[in-house]
Amino acid sequence: MQMNRRDFIKAQAVAAAAATAGISIPAATEAAAQEDAGIRWDKAACRFCGTGCSVLVGVKDGRVVATQGDPDAPVNKGLNCIKGYFLTKIMYGADRLTKPLLRMKNGKYDKNGEFQEISWDEAFRIMAEKFVEARRKKGPKGIGMFGSGQWTIWEGYAAQKLMKAGFRSNSLEPNARHCMASAVAAFIRGFGIDEPAGCYDDIEATDTFVLWGSNMAEMHPILWSRVTNRRLTHDKCQVHVLSVFRNRCFELADNPIIFKPQTDLAIANFIANYIIEKGAYNKEFIEKHVHFNVTPTDIGYGLRPEDPREKKAKNRGKGKLTKITFDEYRKLVSKYTADYVSELSGVPREQLIKLAEAYADPNRKVVSFWTMGFNQHTRGTWVNGLVYNIHLLTGKIAEPGNSPFSLTGQPSACGTAREVGTFTHRLPADLVVKKDEHCKFAEKVWKLPEGTIPRANGKMDGKDQPDISGRPMGKTLIHAVAMHRALHDGVMNVFWVMCNNNLQAAANFNGESWPGWRNPDNFIIVSDPYPTVSASGADLVLPTAMWAEKEGAYGNSERRTQFWRQQVKAPGEARSDLWQIVEFSKYVKVDDVWPAELLEKAPEYKGKTLFDVLFRNGQVDKFPYEGRIRDERGNEYDNDESEYFGFYIQKGLFEEYRRFQWEGPKRGHEMAPFEEYHKVRGLRWPVIDGKETLWRFRAGYDPIVRKYKPDAKDGEVFFYGKPDGKANIIFAPYEPPAEPPDEEFDLWLCTGRVLEHWHSGSMTRRVPELYRAMPDAKIYMNKKDARKRRLRNGSKVKVITRRGEIVTRVETRGRNQPPEGVVFIPWFDAGRLVNKLTLDQTCPISKETDYKKCACKVVKA
Repeated sequence: MQMNRRDFIKAQAVAAAAATAGISIPAATEAAAQEDAGIRWDKAACRFCGTGCSVLVGVKDGRVVATQGDPDAPVNKGLNCIKGYFLTKIMYGADRLTKPLLRMKNGKYDKNGEFQEISWDEAFRIMAEKFVEARRKKGPKGIGMFGSGQWTIWEGYAAQKLMKAGFRSNSLEPNARHCMASAVAAFIRGFGIDEPAGCYDDIEATDTFVLWGSNMAEMHPILWSRVTNRRLTHDKCQVHVLSVFRNRCFELADNPIIFKPQTDLAIANFIANYIIEKGAYNKEFIEKHVHFNVTPTDIGYGLRPEDPREKKAKNRGKGKLTKITFDEYRKLVSKYTADYVSELSGVPREQLIKLAEAYADPNRKVVSFWTMGFNQHTRGTWVNGLVYNIHLLTGKIAEPGNSPFSLTGQPSACGTAREVGTFTHRLPADLVVKKDEHCKFAEKVWKLPEGTIPRANGKMDGKDQPDISGRPMGKTLIHAVAMHRALHDGVMNVFWVMCNNNLQAAANFNGESWPGWRNPDNFIIVSDPYPTVSASGADLVLPTAMWAEKEGAYGNSERRTQFWRQQVKAPGEARSDLWQIVEFSKYVKVDDVWPAELLEKAPEYKGKTLFDVLFRNGQVDKFPYEGRIRDERGNEYDNDESEYFGFYIQKGLFEEYRRFQWEGPKRGHEMAPFEEYHKVRGLRWPVIDGKETLWRFRAGYDPIVRKYKPDAKDGEVFFYGKPDGKANIIFAPYEPPAEPPDEEFDLWLCTGRVLEHWHSGSMTRRVPELYRAMPDAKIYMNKKDARKRRLRNGSKVKVITRRGEIVTRVETRGRNQPPEGVVFIPWFDAGRLVNKLTLDQTCPISKETDYKKCACKVVKA
């Protein structure tokens, strides 16, 4: 039978719907002859990882009945991974939350009460009471909000305004602090601007892939399929894989490298030394485009100040760079010889040299990929920077096929966390709260009096900022791990967690997280579609609309911004995070949270609600909502938030946010007008004159270069995040990890993800097929380590660290094969909370948590 492309796609779509509904293949074939079986199809970004696949969503009778890979999407080209194939089912778990739930006893809120249904009005009233009281008593750190790289772009932007402008608190963090903060810090230190220079097109243009602590085969399988295709169809192509244990990527590796934990620092320095010793560095590129620097060393491990390891650190938390010469840099890396690094890392000398040769070869293009193996690292900022060093030494950057590329774990960790700036220290478009002029620009855009946004040091124009309590603001920054410590210590009393499972995800569950959440003085709010571990620790649980139940936008790893329309309605009284943030703002007046001195600057705001000031400000509400949204095919779509508020709120928020890119003090993040994104499968910023940018910093590819250097010739590089257009090569040494194995705790524990489940499993474990494929988290263990402990495959064991223990079963034959001395446990399993074991250590510069290295022991249960 011959089929044209349209009929083929139609048949695929109907077959996907039939399979989801449980129809047999013959029935599906018969259904394909019908006119789409009454299913409406539309595009959406996938709900899972940061790859940014586009899917087609099939809706019938108000329900998502099928999804399939979008054949017109340049990212995934019609493919889905195993999680993507089951997107249909993530919204329809039997235990969806549909009403607000408050812990109550005898009809009143009680920290030790049982969850009972209440109205949204009751929920917001008690939230407002708790927020205002904590803000007055404890200052800007007394309240906190923890969001996500799963928020849509406008949800993160609305949260940014609510916390930093409304409540005047910088205590806003995303769970991207746990996964992308080191990449961000290193990019800012190296280039003065965030996010990668390259894009996914580099995959088809390169000769060499180097994976640094990135199991792409399971964590980014669609990108891995493109890497695989390139490797198998390009004769010259090589794949180098570096990991602390063997994983599925090793099946394709030409150079499979297993190294001892933390020694990736030494390996990267060896490559730099090899390039210099062989004369393979690009002298012209270095002279024109690079400064050399050295970072402070012995900076600690981000633990509590009283920890002995922190007391010993000479430069605890410091990161200020010192300029050095090329010759001084050469001398610093010269220590990292092949013999020295081989002995330190356990990697055979010949493998190290093969890796270094790939980078050093002037005729070979190289893409370096990494994810959590680099970022979740007590020296995460350093090790990201060390790979940038290699690319800068050779000039292999900002052109097709040559790219250092950090892959993200969440669908909008780039768009919502990094671009919108939902970190405690950031504002949109790379602006930061430590810079007075950046805060003043944000206040201008938001139509607020100067001094509304709390500066990092509590001072505006060099003077103390007043607070509602009558005291000066003081230092205002508090990162994710510090938030749990603040809850534990009673410094923070109100905490709103949205769109993530923070209690399951945070390190040191027993020591910091659970005690802080259940502290009698604290009030914890969790917004979620399902009853998660976080919901079990909360005092108020708010039911949330998810994914296709709202209009959304995500930004993926390659700077691609993608929109989708609301496809179906949420069940019961579930409402989107955007609705919750904006509606809650109606319950607090500026007089409750702003000092008199600030209100004197804007007397017209007295007596108004945060909603009036932040969202009904003549900008966000300027676009009228004219009823259901119609696409070019005549299909109509709901927009519940816009219908409720009476204006097109998503467009209003996005167009106001876009001003930060077009009018702000930094260039290079420009976005297209709102309507353009509904016409395409995403656009990669900066978008100039309607055209997306694939490679940044190089004239001829990036139009922003000529805004800084009008006479730049095609191919000329200008790193416009830095005033002089030069990037930083930053020397950082190998330093040992915080908690290596010893006689009692004799194994390295590494945590992470698996193919079938995404993050904490709150969605994927409710999909029967995915749950059956991987029902429980096991401990992957070397056979020799198992035999030493008289264990075998399937043995029930206790895994114990200095912080806690869990019970699981041994897996010695699985896909992940650790070397002796290393074990791996995935963290998706709510019944086996691996973060009872992990140490709340961080990179002292980025504040990102290191979940990859702590000491444990394994005993028979």
